[in-house]
Amino acid sequence: MLLKNRWVVVVVQALLILASLMTAWLLRFEFSLPHFSLLLQAAPLLLGFRLLAMRRYNLFHGYWRYTSVRDAADIAKAVAVGSAAFFVVLRFVLGVTVFPLSIYLLEALLTVAALGGVRVLSRMILKPVERRSRDDRSRVLIVGAGSAAELLIRELAHTDYEVVGCVDDDRAKQGVRLHGVQVVGTIDELAAVAAAYAVAEIFIAMPSVTGLRMRRVIERCQASGRKFKTIPGLSDLAKGRVTVNQLRDVDVEDLLGRDPVRLDLEAVRRHLAGQVVMVTGAAGSIGSELCRQILDYAPAKLICLDQAETALFYLQLKLDRLKYRDRIEYCVSDITDGTSMRTLLRTRGVQIIFNAAAYKHVPLMESNSAEAMRNNVFGLLTLLQAAEDAGCERFLLISSDKAVNPTSVMGCTKRLGELILASRPSRMRCVSVRFGNVLGSQGSVVPVFQQQIRKDGQVTVTHREITRFFMTIPEAVSLVLQAFTIGQHGNILVLDMGEPIRILDLARTLIKLSGNSEAEIPVVFSGLRPGEKLYEERFYSSERLLATPHEKVNRTESDLMDWASLRRHLEDLLQLTLSGTEESLLAKVADIIPEYARYRRPGEREPVERLERSPIADTPPFVPAEAGD
Repeated sequence: MLLKNRWVVVVVQALLILASLMTAWLLRFEFSLPHFSLLLQAAPLLLGFRLLAMRRYNLFHGYWRYTSVRDAADIAKAVAVGSAAFFVVLRFVLGVTVFPLSIYLLEALLTVAALGGVRVLSRMILKPVERRSRDDRSRVLIVGAGSAAELLIRELAHTDYEVVGCVDDDRAKQGVRLHGVQVVGTIDELAAVAAAYAVAEIFIAMPSVTGLRMRRVIERCQASGRKFKTIPGLSDLAKGRVTVNQLRDVDVEDLLGRDPVRLDLEAVRRHLAGQVVMVTGAAGSIGSELCRQILDYAPAKLICLDQAETALFYLQLKLDRLKYRDRIEYCVSDITDGTSMRTLLRTRGVQIIFNAAAYKHVPLMESNSAEAMRNNVFGLLTLLQAAEDAGCERFLLISSDKAVNPTSVMGCTKRLGELILASRPSRMRCVSVRFGNVLGSQGSVVPVFQQQIRKDGQVTVTHREITRFFMTIPEAVSLVLQAFTIGQHGNILVLDMGEPIRILDLARTLIKLSGNSEAEIPVVFSGLRPGEKLYEERFYSSERLLATPHEKVNRTESDLMDWASLRRHLEDLLQLTLSGTEESLLAKVADIIPEYARYRRPGEREPVERLERSPIADTPPFVPAEAGD
């Protein structure tokens, strides 16, 4: 049946070509037929070249109701190729010079019009018939009227959805039509438009929208009472196509409104391909994503190390489905065990270490300060020395924005780690990377809120004005790998974390996304927890911010303590960690980190809100640096 239909299509188009030639001849000779024998002799030759060119450009299919601009371009190309071949063969090979020159051009124009016109006519006739035969289609409204909306409308035309309109805040787009779908209002009018057009669902086609604007769109969608979904972000649309299967429910990551990370993949590959890489804290949120992304760059071996046996087992289940899984080794060990680390690094020939192993829960570490120091600070020193002894080449520390003007023990341990890597002499290239919270990490605010919504019937927020910087885990790890290729020894690199998000807004949005209201799931304020800050900061006021070759990775520069002085402080701190009181231990930390000393006064352990500052107010001046810095 398909072959028969194809032959019908070929015959119809052949008749159109012959009709175009005849019409061109009549127009040229004022509706008379002189030299009729010449016309009959030339017609088969022209028809042959035309059909060969049309076959080359796949114009023998019968799906004319789906005609697009690409089909029109292919018709023009096929006609141009056929006309050129016909002209050259007839005039120069066969020597027929009496064939009128004007016919070559006139016939080509008429053929393009005929072949294109029959397709447009078929689309005009068949599309309404198709729509009438599918009255049960779900009526949808699209938020956005840009290129993503245009792609989505084109895709939905062949599905069980009927797009009845678009809404967009751009006044210049009001009344404009995309593939016959009109922009019928603004986003603020979304609820009224949805009601007027009896819309069943709303699709959000705004992949580059900011987090603040996305939250506004979500509010308008929820106010309409309709179900709503969104298309993927820009990074997922790189191929220029949106499919119905890509539509998904809005989730909390959409609220960040982050641009896709631009990576220098070749630079990362040059640094990791064929290398023996170890990730500590591999079973954690950042560590596991580091392992996953590092595998993409074909390391010679990947050592996944963690002291949590069960978590490492689940990481193994996840990574065993990936490419290069035969290059992975899983090690249950503790970075504070110097002998074990030294043996492991030497026997495996480790060249690169990503250290993500750390205690990170702020309030918990406030009551376990000695253990926080033992693991996060002296475990780091032990691992560094073992790496030196084993001949490792590069070392990267995962730091935190809590290291800036720290008000917590955990933040102090991260700051001490930055100071150690920046001042400690080493033949390894040691780099620290500082960034904020990641969405969905173990124990982070989002999964905690989601669990509270499901089980507790309320959401607990510590303070009405508390804000945090957020990144997605894949974005953070991608930038960490990029920073790894950029950083020089002793650098403290800071990732671009976007704008801070108010936790209260995040909680309210999660409540709405769950299909509930604040009347059903109230927000309860519990007060700041020990060590917690209202605002996180990215830089110290004493730090200069320098550019790097990547726009989302910056470098800081400031006067830091020399290694000899820091080492003496650390030796005292180690003794206090082993046998001192908590008060003496924290006092020593305050001696090393003056910013913590200003926060913590004798006998005072609660957060001091008046010392909090806006993260924008303390941002140091931006100083461009050379690309090689």
